[in-house]
Amino acid sequence: MNKLQLFAFDNNNYCDFSSSAAKAVAGKDILLAIWSADGSKLLAISGQQGLTINRSADSIEITSKDTQGGWKSKIAGMKEWSIDNDGLYVPNDESHTILSQAFDNSDPVCIKVINGKTKEGMFGGLAVITDYPLEAPYDDAMTYSLTLEGMGALVDLLAQPVDPDTMPDGTAALEGLTVVSVAGTADGDTAVYVNPALGASNKYFYKTGEAPLAYPAYGETITQTGWDGASEISDLTGGQQIMVIEADSAGKALKAGVATITVKTA
Repeated sequence: MNKLQLFAFDNNNYCDFSSSAAKAVAGKDILLAIWSADGSKLLAISGQQGLTINRSADSIEITSKDTQGGWKSKIAGMKEWSIDNDGLYVPNDESHTILSQAFDNSDPVCIKVINGKTKEGMFGGLAVITDYPLEAPYDDAMTYSLTLEGMGALVDLLAQPVDPDTMPDGTAALEGLTVVSVAGTADGDTAVYVNPALGASNKYFYKTGEAPLAYPAYGETITQTGWDGASEISDLTGGQQIMVIEADSAGKALKAGVATITVKTA
């Protein structure tokens, strides 16, 4: 029996798990990955948050005097694709090293868009890097944005699956946390709030310092100060940043976010 059928209560009159909503794909599961220059390794781009796959075609007008009704008529011309990607910049991560080298050398990169949840490839193709800025605001985390323009076809790997369907190590990227710091109840204390809530069996760590704080890589072992997620934190410096890192039970980084520290003053 299909697992969804176990929940087909009252003949699916209201809990219809076969509906389109149950089949929707969460954007957080879709990752952009790149192959190393020698094709030996597929790497999910570290720190990624936003991903947009653009597909378009030129339009060619074929209107003539005898076109009916006075309406213009067109056909599709040459097609093109591009990808916009952005997120937290993780210095010295291998994926960003490959991107930087390809940008500096004007070399194309081979990309693959994957569904990290189902472990399936979705799209693949060859592209050139046309935009790769880094932003480091004084009061927020350092970020990157990336624009890739396709060379040739963007292959639909769901329609044309490959075997083996290689996945990057970990098949995941660091997710963001919304962190807020407000004055605590006692002098010198700060209260910190984090969203979304801590996952089951996961734990929090934090670090502080001048902005911008460097983000860990996904899966990196965290050695910073542990925090229970509720207690106010003492002896912090107002105006600096605090980074809260959510790690799994083994201390491997899963999510992170920063806030400017606000402390209680007399």
